[in-house]
Amino acid sequence: MFGRKSKKAAEARRAASAEVASRGWQWHDAAPAPAQEICEAVLRRGRGPIWPIGMSEVVDGTVSGRPFTGGHLVGYDYRTGNGGNAFGDRASVNVVWMPLPASLPELRIVDDGVRSDDGVRLPPLHRPAGVSARWSFEGFIPGFAEEVLTPAFIAVLEGAPASCTIVIRAGVILCYGDPVGDAAGISSRATLLSALIDQVPAPCWGRADALIAGTGVSPVNAPDGASLVLTERLVTRDWKGYGLAKVAWQQAPEAAWMVSLSNRESQDVWRFPASASSPPSGGLHVSGADIQLSAPADLGIPTVASTLAGGKPPAS
Repeated sequence: MFGRKSKKAAEARRAASAEVASRGWQWHDAAPAPAQEICEAVLRRGRGPIWPIGMSEVVDGTVSGRPFTGGHLVGYDYRTGNGGNAFGDRASVNVVWMPLPASLPELRIVDDGVRSDDGVRLPPLHRPAGVSARWSFEGFIPGFAEEVLTPAFIAVLEGAPASCTIVIRAGVILCYGDPVGDAAGISSRATLLSALIDQVPAPCWGRADALIAGTGVSPVNAPDGASLVLTERLVTRDWKGYGLAKVAWQQAPEAAWMVSLSNRESQDVWRFPASASSPPSGGLHVSGADIQLSAPADLGIPTVASTLAGGKPPAS
């Protein structure tokens, strides 16, 4: 049974790659996961934190003179069983993204038709006048949503394909939620993103600090939504996958629905440089619990505030 399913999946990928080639685009069966900021925007948290392993059915192309990438982002939702054993349940989402010509403040335009949305939430914003109830807005700068949503921008937005949450973040504009993810769907979404870029008012460009616009929100003990604070956001990840990183990106096209982790695998180990005034210290994560191996120590993960203050995390 499983052999037949694998064969059919391979045949479907070959057919899809031929369709992509006919449009003048490039196809890759698998690729590494994109930047942290893109992954977190679309696949951050399910029942537990989600570790992205890679992408399958990846398409690189150009629409209206602008490059884009689309594909199927695959990860594992970390969980533990009653006995403390750890697992990863496969999670995935179809996503298309396009580089921005200049920086913009971060903004989420949420489509209420997206059934399963594991993207990071931002503080809610008021829906500007003239926008349908299909859309809700999240971000840190209320004025930006009002300024970017001109009648021309709204007209393009209202014509978006179904199931299409849009995110402006970290130098890209992306959309996700397409339940199919075929070449036609990728094309329509890439065309949408390009059209939205065309309608951004000139005064909006270049307004976002490059650092703040490009920082992530790692999922371990990090809030999102209304409780998310801009200056507390992390610049690098605060976890290493709890063992889920053992699944290589090359396996993304046929990633198992569930992976089990041994006690030895299911841990994050952090090592700190020794100093004359403090002993070496380390921390690990085992079966859902953080354990300190010696005296408490800062993991050394900078936040937006600490990086703006000189690139070092605040002293503990």
